[in-house]
Amino acid sequence: MDGNMIAESMGMSGISIIFIVYFAVILLIAAAACYWEVRLSREQEWWKGLILPLFAVIIGSIANILAIILLMIYGVNRRKMKKKNELEQMKIKDL
Repeated sequence: MDGNMIAESMGMSGISIIFIVYFAVILLIAAAACYWEVRLSREQEWWKGLILPLFAVIIGSIANILAIILLMIYGVNRRKMKKKNELEQMKIKDL
């Protein structure tokens, strides 16, 4: 094996290890959230069980709002670029 093949195989294993660690951390967070939700939902006060679901909705809403804002920015900028290109094409045709 030459050096390039070894470097490529090590690079892929590094990415795989990072993915496995990331996936494990996500699973641990999900498991902890589920455990915490079970404990909170068994409390005497009914509102304590709603803390995590509300938190998830808020985070999801913020992410959705951010995605919508980013798409709007993208659309506005693309429209400006299109108009600019059309003006340049009109100027070229006028000459």
